[in-house]
Amino acid sequence: FFYLGSGSWKTAQNSFLYSLVNLSGLSPTKMPLKSGREEYAMFYNSGYGPTYGGGHDLYICNAPNSNNCSTYLNNTYQCPSGQNNNMVLTGGQYFRVSEMEVYRL
Repeated sequence: FFYLGSGSWKTAQNSFLYSLVNLSGLSPTKMPLKSGREEYAMFYNSGYGPTYGGGHDLYICNAPNSNNCSTYLNNTYQCPSGQNNNMVLTGGQYFRVSEMEVYRL
C-alpha cells in the first residue's frame, strides 16, 4: 500500500504505533494518534518506505539498510510520557532497520 500515490495522506481513525522492544527499556508500548491528527496517520510517496504521521513520526526509507530511517514522535502519534520523542524507539533520531512488522487489524 505504499505506492498508491505520491505525496498523499491516508486517514486512519484508529491507527497507532506499537513497540514490542525499544532501547528505552519500556514494556510493550502503544502510541495512539493524537486527537485531530487522524488525517495524517499514513503518508504515501513512491520514493519513501512506510511513513506514519504528519511530522513523519516514523519514517522507514526505501533503503532500510542505511541510517536514513528516522523517528520523531509526538506530531501525530503520542510519545510515551516522560520519554524523548526522537530517542524512545531507537535510541536516536536516525536508525537502520533490522526488523519491522506491519499489521492491519
